[in-house]
Amino acid sequence: MKESTKYLETIPEMFAYSCEKYGDLIRFGEKKDGVWKTYTFREVRDIIEALALGIHAMGFKHGDRLAIMSENCKEWTITDLACAHLGVVSVAVYPTLPANQVQYILEHAGVSAIMVPDTEQLNKVKEIKKDLPELKYCFTFEDLQEDTDWVLPYSGLLKSGEELKKSGKNSLESLGKKIKKNDLWTLIYTSGTTGKPKGVMLSNFNVCSNAQAAMTVIKIPSNTRFLSFLPLSHSFERIVSHGSYYCGSQVFFAESLEKIADNLKEVKPHYMFAVPRIFEKVYAKIHAQVASGSPLKQKIFRWAKKVGETTATKFLIYGKRPRGIYAINYPIAKALVFKKISKILGGEFIYAVSGGAPLPEHIGTFFSAAGINILEGFGLTETSPVTHLTPPGKIKFGKVGQSIPGVECKIDPDGEILIRGHCVMQGYYKNPLETAETIDQDGWLHTGDIGLIDEDGYLKITDRKKNIIVTAAGKNIAPAPIENKMLESKYIEQVVVIGDRRKYPIALIVPAREELEKWAQQEEIIYTNYYSLLGNDKIYGLFEKELQQFQDQLARYEKAKKILLIADPFSIENEELTPSLKVRRNIVEQHYKKQIDALYGKDDD
Repeated sequence: MKESTKYLETIPEMFAYSCEKYGDLIRFGEKKDGVWKTYTFREVRDIIEALALGIHAMGFKHGDRLAIMSENCKEWTITDLACAHLGVVSVAVYPTLPANQVQYILEHAGVSAIMVPDTEQLNKVKEIKKDLPELKYCFTFEDLQEDTDWVLPYSGLLKSGEELKKSGKNSLESLGKKIKKNDLWTLIYTSGTTGKPKGVMLSNFNVCSNAQAAMTVIKIPSNTRFLSFLPLSHSFERIVSHGSYYCGSQVFFAESLEKIADNLKEVKPHYMFAVPRIFEKVYAKIHAQVASGSPLKQKIFRWAKKVGETTATKFLIYGKRPRGIYAINYPIAKALVFKKISKILGGEFIYAVSGGAPLPEHIGTFFSAAGINILEGFGLTETSPVTHLTPPGKIKFGKVGQSIPGVECKIDPDGEILIRGHCVMQGYYKNPLETAETIDQDGWLHTGDIGLIDEDGYLKITDRKKNIIVTAAGKNIAPAPIENKMLESKYIEQVVVIGDRRKYPIALIVPAREELEKWAQQEEIIYTNYYSLLGNDKIYGLFEKELQQFQDQLARYEKAKKILLIADPFSIENEELTPSLKVRRNIVEQHYKKQIDALYGKDDD
């Protein structure tokens, strides 16, 4: 196991180190009334102190639970850090969850207070409050006029904290010194693709060691800019939040998912942490725009793409300058195509980091050609979350890098990836049985992922252990690589390949509606509504042709033989997606069981 230098062991210790080292540098940026406002490390530290003292004044003590249910904003992270200095366990709750799922988490975790941003989330809490006897308070980031004693404004906590601060009895640092490395820091409820969510218990040392090790691998310098838009409720963005202050970086909060394109151009981030689907959507949009251009523009784009991707594969992903003919052709390709793409994303990227799912190789190569090298990573909520990262200048697309310092990795005889090290969780809250099933007696955490390790120690994820399809003929099929290939089609928004214990696999496809309707218009297809469009023979023929193209390199038994077109996207609300946007295959299969059975029931000889 590779080791780092001596770790800062608690969140208060790590934050104090950062404030002392980077005090006058910008820490946060947020857009209010159309203007970006920034806050230094020192200013943020003072707000955290006031909030921590305000929460302390309300009677919260070490071990109490406080939930945060909000979109990304500075108040989210400030609340998280205030809790960490008090030993109050923060419970991350996705703001997209429906009220009944929020109730389960708050009840299971024993939450006594929750932070919400606005009326919309407050109404969700009001709906379930009567069934949560332990829930005493709801604090709101906005100053809402509520005629009740259990709903209080965040600003009131800050005022109480400022008053308490005047007494001089406590400071942020004096509170923080009481925290121990193995103290429980947070409960993050894994969305789980089956059953009830499980509360992952992460300690101070879990997150501190993980943040320091991960940022050491990427070698992020101070005073660089991040754009935050992945949900802070998810462990991936949460570790980015803590790792970024450790290395003295600025975090700018995106206004919303819809505003990311604008915010990228305004903030001009040096680093972006995202899931592959973000990169895939940008890629698809660029190609759709090119397809609608003139034949000359399409020809120029194809030439530039070929030159750029070859240059990226030979030089750019290793941080090298192009040589030979590439030194002549690539600058031309860059000027004609790739400079414009880089500008869309702000134009100042050093690296992007992708995690949460495998990044298709062609996506990584394309962005490298645009001057945006993507480092892949891997991990689980149960591992704090990072276990593997690609070192800068040593990219191998399709692989998620080497294990980071403090982490051991091995492959079990059945192909499952096992992890051991500082990052491994303390266990599942109130669930010793599942904890014992996940972490064996030797401390190895069984990830549930199948993978391979190459000669350089790079890990390749091939599928989820539970996702492996075994056909009626006994053939093993890993659906994830097949689905990723299909998602290269501009007409496919979501796809699930099924076929366990069946004669052959079939593909459940949610079309990219905008692109499909454009194609239908070009083909002069007449239809009354979107549902009738999906029943058109020409549309079915289009998807058959697309699948044929994207399944060319698959074994015969791996190819989806039939297609089910689904109008409504898989969503969190109908429980087909987890809050971290992973597909719940069993739920999807349940929802479309009649249609699936009908497809298999037809004569297919």
